[in-house]
Amino acid sequence: MTDQQAEQSSRAATPGSSLVYFIFACLAVLPVLAMPVFQYFSVAGNAEYACITGPVPPDAASRGEVSLVEGRQTAFPAGRYCEWESISGEALSYQTGWITTIVACVATLIVAWMTVLALRGKRPRSALVALAPAAVALLAWVVVFV
Repeated sequence: MTDQQAEQSSRAATPGSSLVYFIFACLAVLPVLAMPVFQYFSVAGNAEYACITGPVPPDAASRGEVSLVEGRQTAFPAGRYCEWESISGEALSYQTGWITTIVACVATLIVAWMTVLALRGKRPRSALVALAPAAVALLAWVVVFV
């Protein structure tokens, strides 16, 4: 066996390596699944109420007064957007979800890469199983945007 043949055989996808890639893809799905959960709890059913009860900028009009201009659920980043009127009349904004969304984006890329590596084997029967983490990640993104 030549060195080139040995190198090619070490790169070949074996059932064991495909299983490892599949397991890594399943683990990478977890942060993606955390994103819609964070969005749900960040809004807590009513984005405006969550804005009022959440962190309020110190320059906002008095807490006793209703200075909230806008409060809504956002898809990117997955969280909520709050805008208050300041004492001087300027708009102050607060956005949740950036860290969660960035982590979910990186995890989605990892899921996609691990799925591609798991699919290198030529067995169509295992292809549907290998695509499961990617499908779950896609579903999580759909839930965030809907």
